[in-house]
Amino acid sequence: MSNINVFLRENLAAVSAKNLHVAPNIPEKKLNNAVKSFDYAGSVAHVVALFDNTMFGSGKDGLLFTGEQLIYRPSFSDPVKINYAMIEAVTHEIEFTGSKNDKKVERVDIRQQGGGVVALKDLLECDYAELARVLQAATQSFEDFTEEAQFIAISEMSEALKTAYVKIIVNMAYANDGTIDQHEFAEILMLMTRLDLDSDSRLALRTYMSGAESLEPVQALIGALDAAVPAGQLRSVHVSLVKDLLNVHLSVGGKSLADFGFLREHRALLQVSDEEIDLALDVINNDRAMLKDDCTDDQIVAAIKVISAKAAAVGTPLAAVYLSGSVIGMSAAGMTSGLAALGMGGVLGMSSMATGIGVAILIGVGTYAGVRKLTGANELTRAKRRELMLHEIIKQTQRTLSLLIEDINYLTIRLNGLITTQGVQDEKIRKLTMLMAQMTAAGTVLANRSDEVQSSATKLRCAQYLDLDKLRTLTREPSKTDFLDFISGYYEARDFQVEKDGEKQTVSRLVIKSGVTTRDLESLAKAFEVVGYFNVGDVLKGSALDVAGKAKDRLTGMFS
Repeated sequence: MSNINVFLRENLAAVSAKNLHVAPNIPEKKLNNAVKSFDYAGSVAHVVALFDNTMFGSGKDGLLFTGEQLIYRPSFSDPVKINYAMIEAVTHEIEFTGSKNDKKVERVDIRQQGGGVVALKDLLECDYAELARVLQAATQSFEDFTEEAQFIAISEMSEALKTAYVKIIVNMAYANDGTIDQHEFAEILMLMTRLDLDSDSRLALRTYMSGAESLEPVQALIGALDAAVPAGQLRSVHVSLVKDLLNVHLSVGGKSLADFGFLREHRALLQVSDEEIDLALDVINNDRAMLKDDCTDDQIVAAIKVISAKAAAVGTPLAAVYLSGSVIGMSAAGMTSGLAALGMGGVLGMSSMATGIGVAILIGVGTYAGVRKLTGANELTRAKRRELMLHEIIKQTQRTLSLLIEDINYLTIRLNGLITTQGVQDEKIRKLTMLMAQMTAAGTVLANRSDEVQSSATKLRCAQYLDLDKLRTLTREPSKTDFLDFISGYYEARDFQVEKDGEKQTVSRLVIKSGVTTRDLESLAKAFEVVGYFNVGDVLKGSALDVAGKAKDRLTGMFS
């Protein structure tokens, strides 16, 4: 068995059809309530599942599962933390009570090292036998119990993994007909943009795509991919890879799986089921339908709900299929925020904060309420939210074109170098290479100018002077705490001369650091939107909570 987190994700749903929520499908409000009520000190992204044992669905009582521990909070009682490594045995107990011994009472007893026993009981609509089975199997089948992010976008994974991922796609393109045509090349370039490869990785891939003679064996590439996959993410990465393989295959006229020899040949290595392949095909077709003129917001939402239900039936979270983003050009972050703009913020629920900074919009369960309020999305027409998603596609396509110009510029420099080295003196060749150099250089200038303008525009969506106290009040909820460090990390203190009452004074203000890239500014702007920094309602709510919290602390101090 691979990983305790994966095992729990795949098995806990059977404990309760109604009250058990498995990541990434844990409602944000329940998750925030549970993290505070259960006194869980870890990251919300590490919560595997929540059994909500409240009558009204607040999530404040029940069971909280991570890869390291189970936290049990009975009604009106303090939480009890149980480390899996300390469990000796788990048993399902049944007692019959009442005057006629006709009342069945069930519980799960957890005996810990040292002799203590914790009884899990009074759980609403719980399959106690299944709960005992899962916990017993978890403690007996694993030796390593660690907490980890449940889903991480591939763009946040290592360069080694991303490079191997794209190389497998390149191998498939060559296997198709011995060459990479313009449609395949365009899809690969868009994928490289979505995965946010660095310049060194793109350089390596440029060389790799130059000819079939440099191709590495697929088995070796999948081995390299698997070796670099973060713990607990292997199945999701494979499902995502199959989706991208299918997309490139279909982009060059592939009609069905029957004519997709590459997938049939390497399917055993990829370890995907028929149901997962069908799910990937549905996602590809649905994403492409978004580009149709007659596609409305309501149709997108309806289709996503159908696909989400199918994903649940297959046992593969929809987040796994979108781990590399959408085939029509949205990154995983863009897809998450786009769905949230449609009122489906928790559908993917990926977190990239596990790798440090990452793309802010993917924290927790991908909430996007701040953007909806800020833009007035609730009053937009039926196709306006779709328009927000299309703008994300445009931005990704523009970035891909910029990278393409960079690639052409690189090749032009190499060509000029070879011509000079070989001493080619033909005047026509010399003029053509000079013209190519001028065009690519101009293209680079225009791309840089576009990037500068976009950077300036994006800065307008960020705080010019950061109010740290205000930010603290807006990031009190557990699912937003990481935003405090994420946002403040882009700011630094600088002194400014201001005039007050006719006198010049020096004041220190927090401003955006110099040299922040456009991509980072975009993430920063999204972070401000998610926490509601510019929304009056969210600010007032945060301030009220801050005041209430301080008052509670003062009262506690008076009576302690």
